[in-house]
Amino acid sequence: MKKIKFLLAFAIVLVLASCSSTMKYTWQNENYQGRAYEKILVVVEAKTHSSRLNAENLMVDQLKSEGISATNSISVFKPDERIEELSEEEIENRILSGGYDGVLISLLVDANSRDVREGGGTYMQPVTYRYGRRIRTGYIHMQEPEYYRQETTFVLETQLYDTKDQARKENVVWSGQSELTDPSSLDSAIKSYSKKLAKTLVETGIVKP
Repeated sequence: MKKIKFLLAFAIVLVLASCSSTMKYTWQNENYQGRAYEKILVVVEAKTHSSRLNAENLMVDQLKSEGISATNSISVFKPDERIEELSEEEIENRILSGGYDGVLISLLVDANSRDVREGGGTYMQPVTYRYGRRIRTGYIHMQEPEYYRQETTFVLETQLYDTKDQARKENVVWSGQSELTDPSSLDSAIKSYSKKLAKTLVETGIVKP
């Protein structure tokens, strides 16, 4: 599983969220029609054991809520292991011996930052003034201060491997990509993205509960 080994080595904990309920950008192998899976392995790699476990569990919970059988990868790939140092055969044997007929891997494919200009507009400021015995209200034009802030956008892709089919086990049968700009928190992003991922897989028939 050459591609699986590569993806496992570079998968990270960042996940994305957006306004729609399903992923906007998806691709499907033309020979893949979707099927039910007995057990899917969810893989997310992070800098710490706790963040990895938290991210995988959140994703597993959302998949299960859609009727998809899934488990985290902690029992397959130990926290202290360097996955990139494992052989292709070892990775494949662990996945298949664990009874996993599908593998979902999320990885960061792009991250870019840019300066965004904000402010600089004009608005009307009410002012009052006295004219003889009368008090009148008028308006003057005010200029908002202009400033720049840095905006960071992450692009994350999730790929599904069908490990049961010998002809496809080293190939991606489906992938979905989404973007997240300046997420407020990691946990909220994980929950939102996980919900999006699970709904996309079910509603498009990629994974049949």
